[in-house]
Amino acid sequence: MDADRPVVMPEDEVQFRLAQLLLLMNAMAHQKPPGANLERIAYYDCLSANPFLVVEPDSREASLLRLAGFDPRVLSYASSGQRFTSRRERIQHDLGLLVAYGCCSAANEQGGLVYRITSAGRDLSARLTTTYARSFTTAAEMVVGKLRRLSDARLAQGDCRLAVTGRQQPARRSSRQRSRNRRQRQDGTSAT
Repeated sequence: MDADRPVVMPEDEVQFRLAQLLLLMNAMAHQKPPGANLERIAYYDCLSANPFLVVEPDSREASLLRLAGFDPRVLSYASSGQRFTSRRERIQHDLGLLVAYGCCSAANEQGGLVYRITSAGRDLSARLTTTYARSFTTAAEMVVGKLRRLSDARLAQGDCRLAVTGRQQPARRSSRQRSRNRRQRQDGTSAT
């Protein structure tokens, strides 16, 4: 391996991002109402690439995601906040390109822009048949199906995990609390 060769991530390639976004927009076409604003699309996009953030690890959906090639142990889940921020910054540009290419439309509705896939976009997304495209579509359909019920405000507050699973992530205990619980278990007393 050549150490001087730069590492190129798929997300750095415009064509990859446009294809991924087009697959997401196609998954959103089945929701009522179809289409979404920029913020919602950014959440859907990030979570579709990291679906284990909203899927229970022991669920049937998690099994389907594993079969599709997703792994909950990959490093990107540890830095999901940073990944969301950088992806969010690119979404507006990428949506603009899809609109310019006629694959998506933008309409001013209720004081904001709502983006929808066009028939040309659906035709093009149907031609994306790689294994990754099928895997990403599986994840996007799950994510959109789960999060479409959330209001924009709840989605922005980060209530995805709570709304989808019915519970929040467990709070991390302090090292003092963990030590106390360990001692209590060793002594045979309850750890509360």
